Amino acid sequence: GCESPPVFVLLRHEGGHPCPVPRHALSSDAAGGGGGSSSGGMNNTRMQTFAVTVPPGVGPGQQFQASLDGQLTMVIVPHGSGPSSTLHVQIPVRPSTVQKYAVTIPNGVQPGGRFQANLGGQLVWLTCPRNMGPGKQMLVDANPSGTGTGASAKTWPPPIGVPEDLDGKDVPEYFLCPITGCIMRQPAMTPDGVTYDYDAITEWLQNKSTDPSTNQPLSVDQLCPNRTVRSMIEDFIAKGPNFLFS
Repeated sequence: GCESPPVFVLLRHEGGHPCPVPRHALSSDAAGGGGGSSSGGMNNTRMQTFAVTVPPGVGPGQQFQASLDGQLTMVIVPHGSGPSSTLHVQIPVRPSTVQKYAVTIPNGVQPGGRFQANLGGQLVWLTCPRNMGPGKQMLVDANPSGTGTGASAKTWPPPIGVPEDLDGKDVPEYFLCPITGCIMRQPAMTPDGVTYDYDAITEWLQNKSTDPSTNQPLSVDQLCPNRTVRSMIEDFIAKGPNFLFS
């Protein structure tokens, strides 16, 4: 997607707390798969819906970052929307055991460059993702591999805030998490090449130690971002069903 300044916008009610659209937090007992219209999955994924205002200067197809209920989220402006538009986006209720740090990329660090950050008292090396730059925020695993000042931590782009009405449309099957049946917000790939939504596979691995698709041994630290699938999902949200030809 296109780059834009790191703007944080969240609609709030009079009490000053993050305000989900007051319809409800969604849950579903659907078993996943199918045509992409489900809003839950095998693990009864609960969804929160938020009203987010598109900031000035951000147009269709562009992205901005928002803090939704404390979760750093990437919001994509779909075709037909623009500055001052109100978008209704969904994010999953993040399991309390899934912890990541939000890190702001410092000035002078270019895409692909390395810098150090303090994560919970541990100094680690981070690499700036190719599609991000100074002032942007990224997510970092709470438990970096290695120890001491030479440790490296795995970085993740913020999860995507998916438009509320998207789950009711025909979504390509390869955008759906095999566990939840929902469009993936933070695609995470296993060493065997299977892609899941990060929160869903992390929650699965709290009780299991195997990949649910292959039954092969799997741990959270073996997961890595599937940036290719994520980029295609971003284009799908921004451009609609004909995203491959736009």
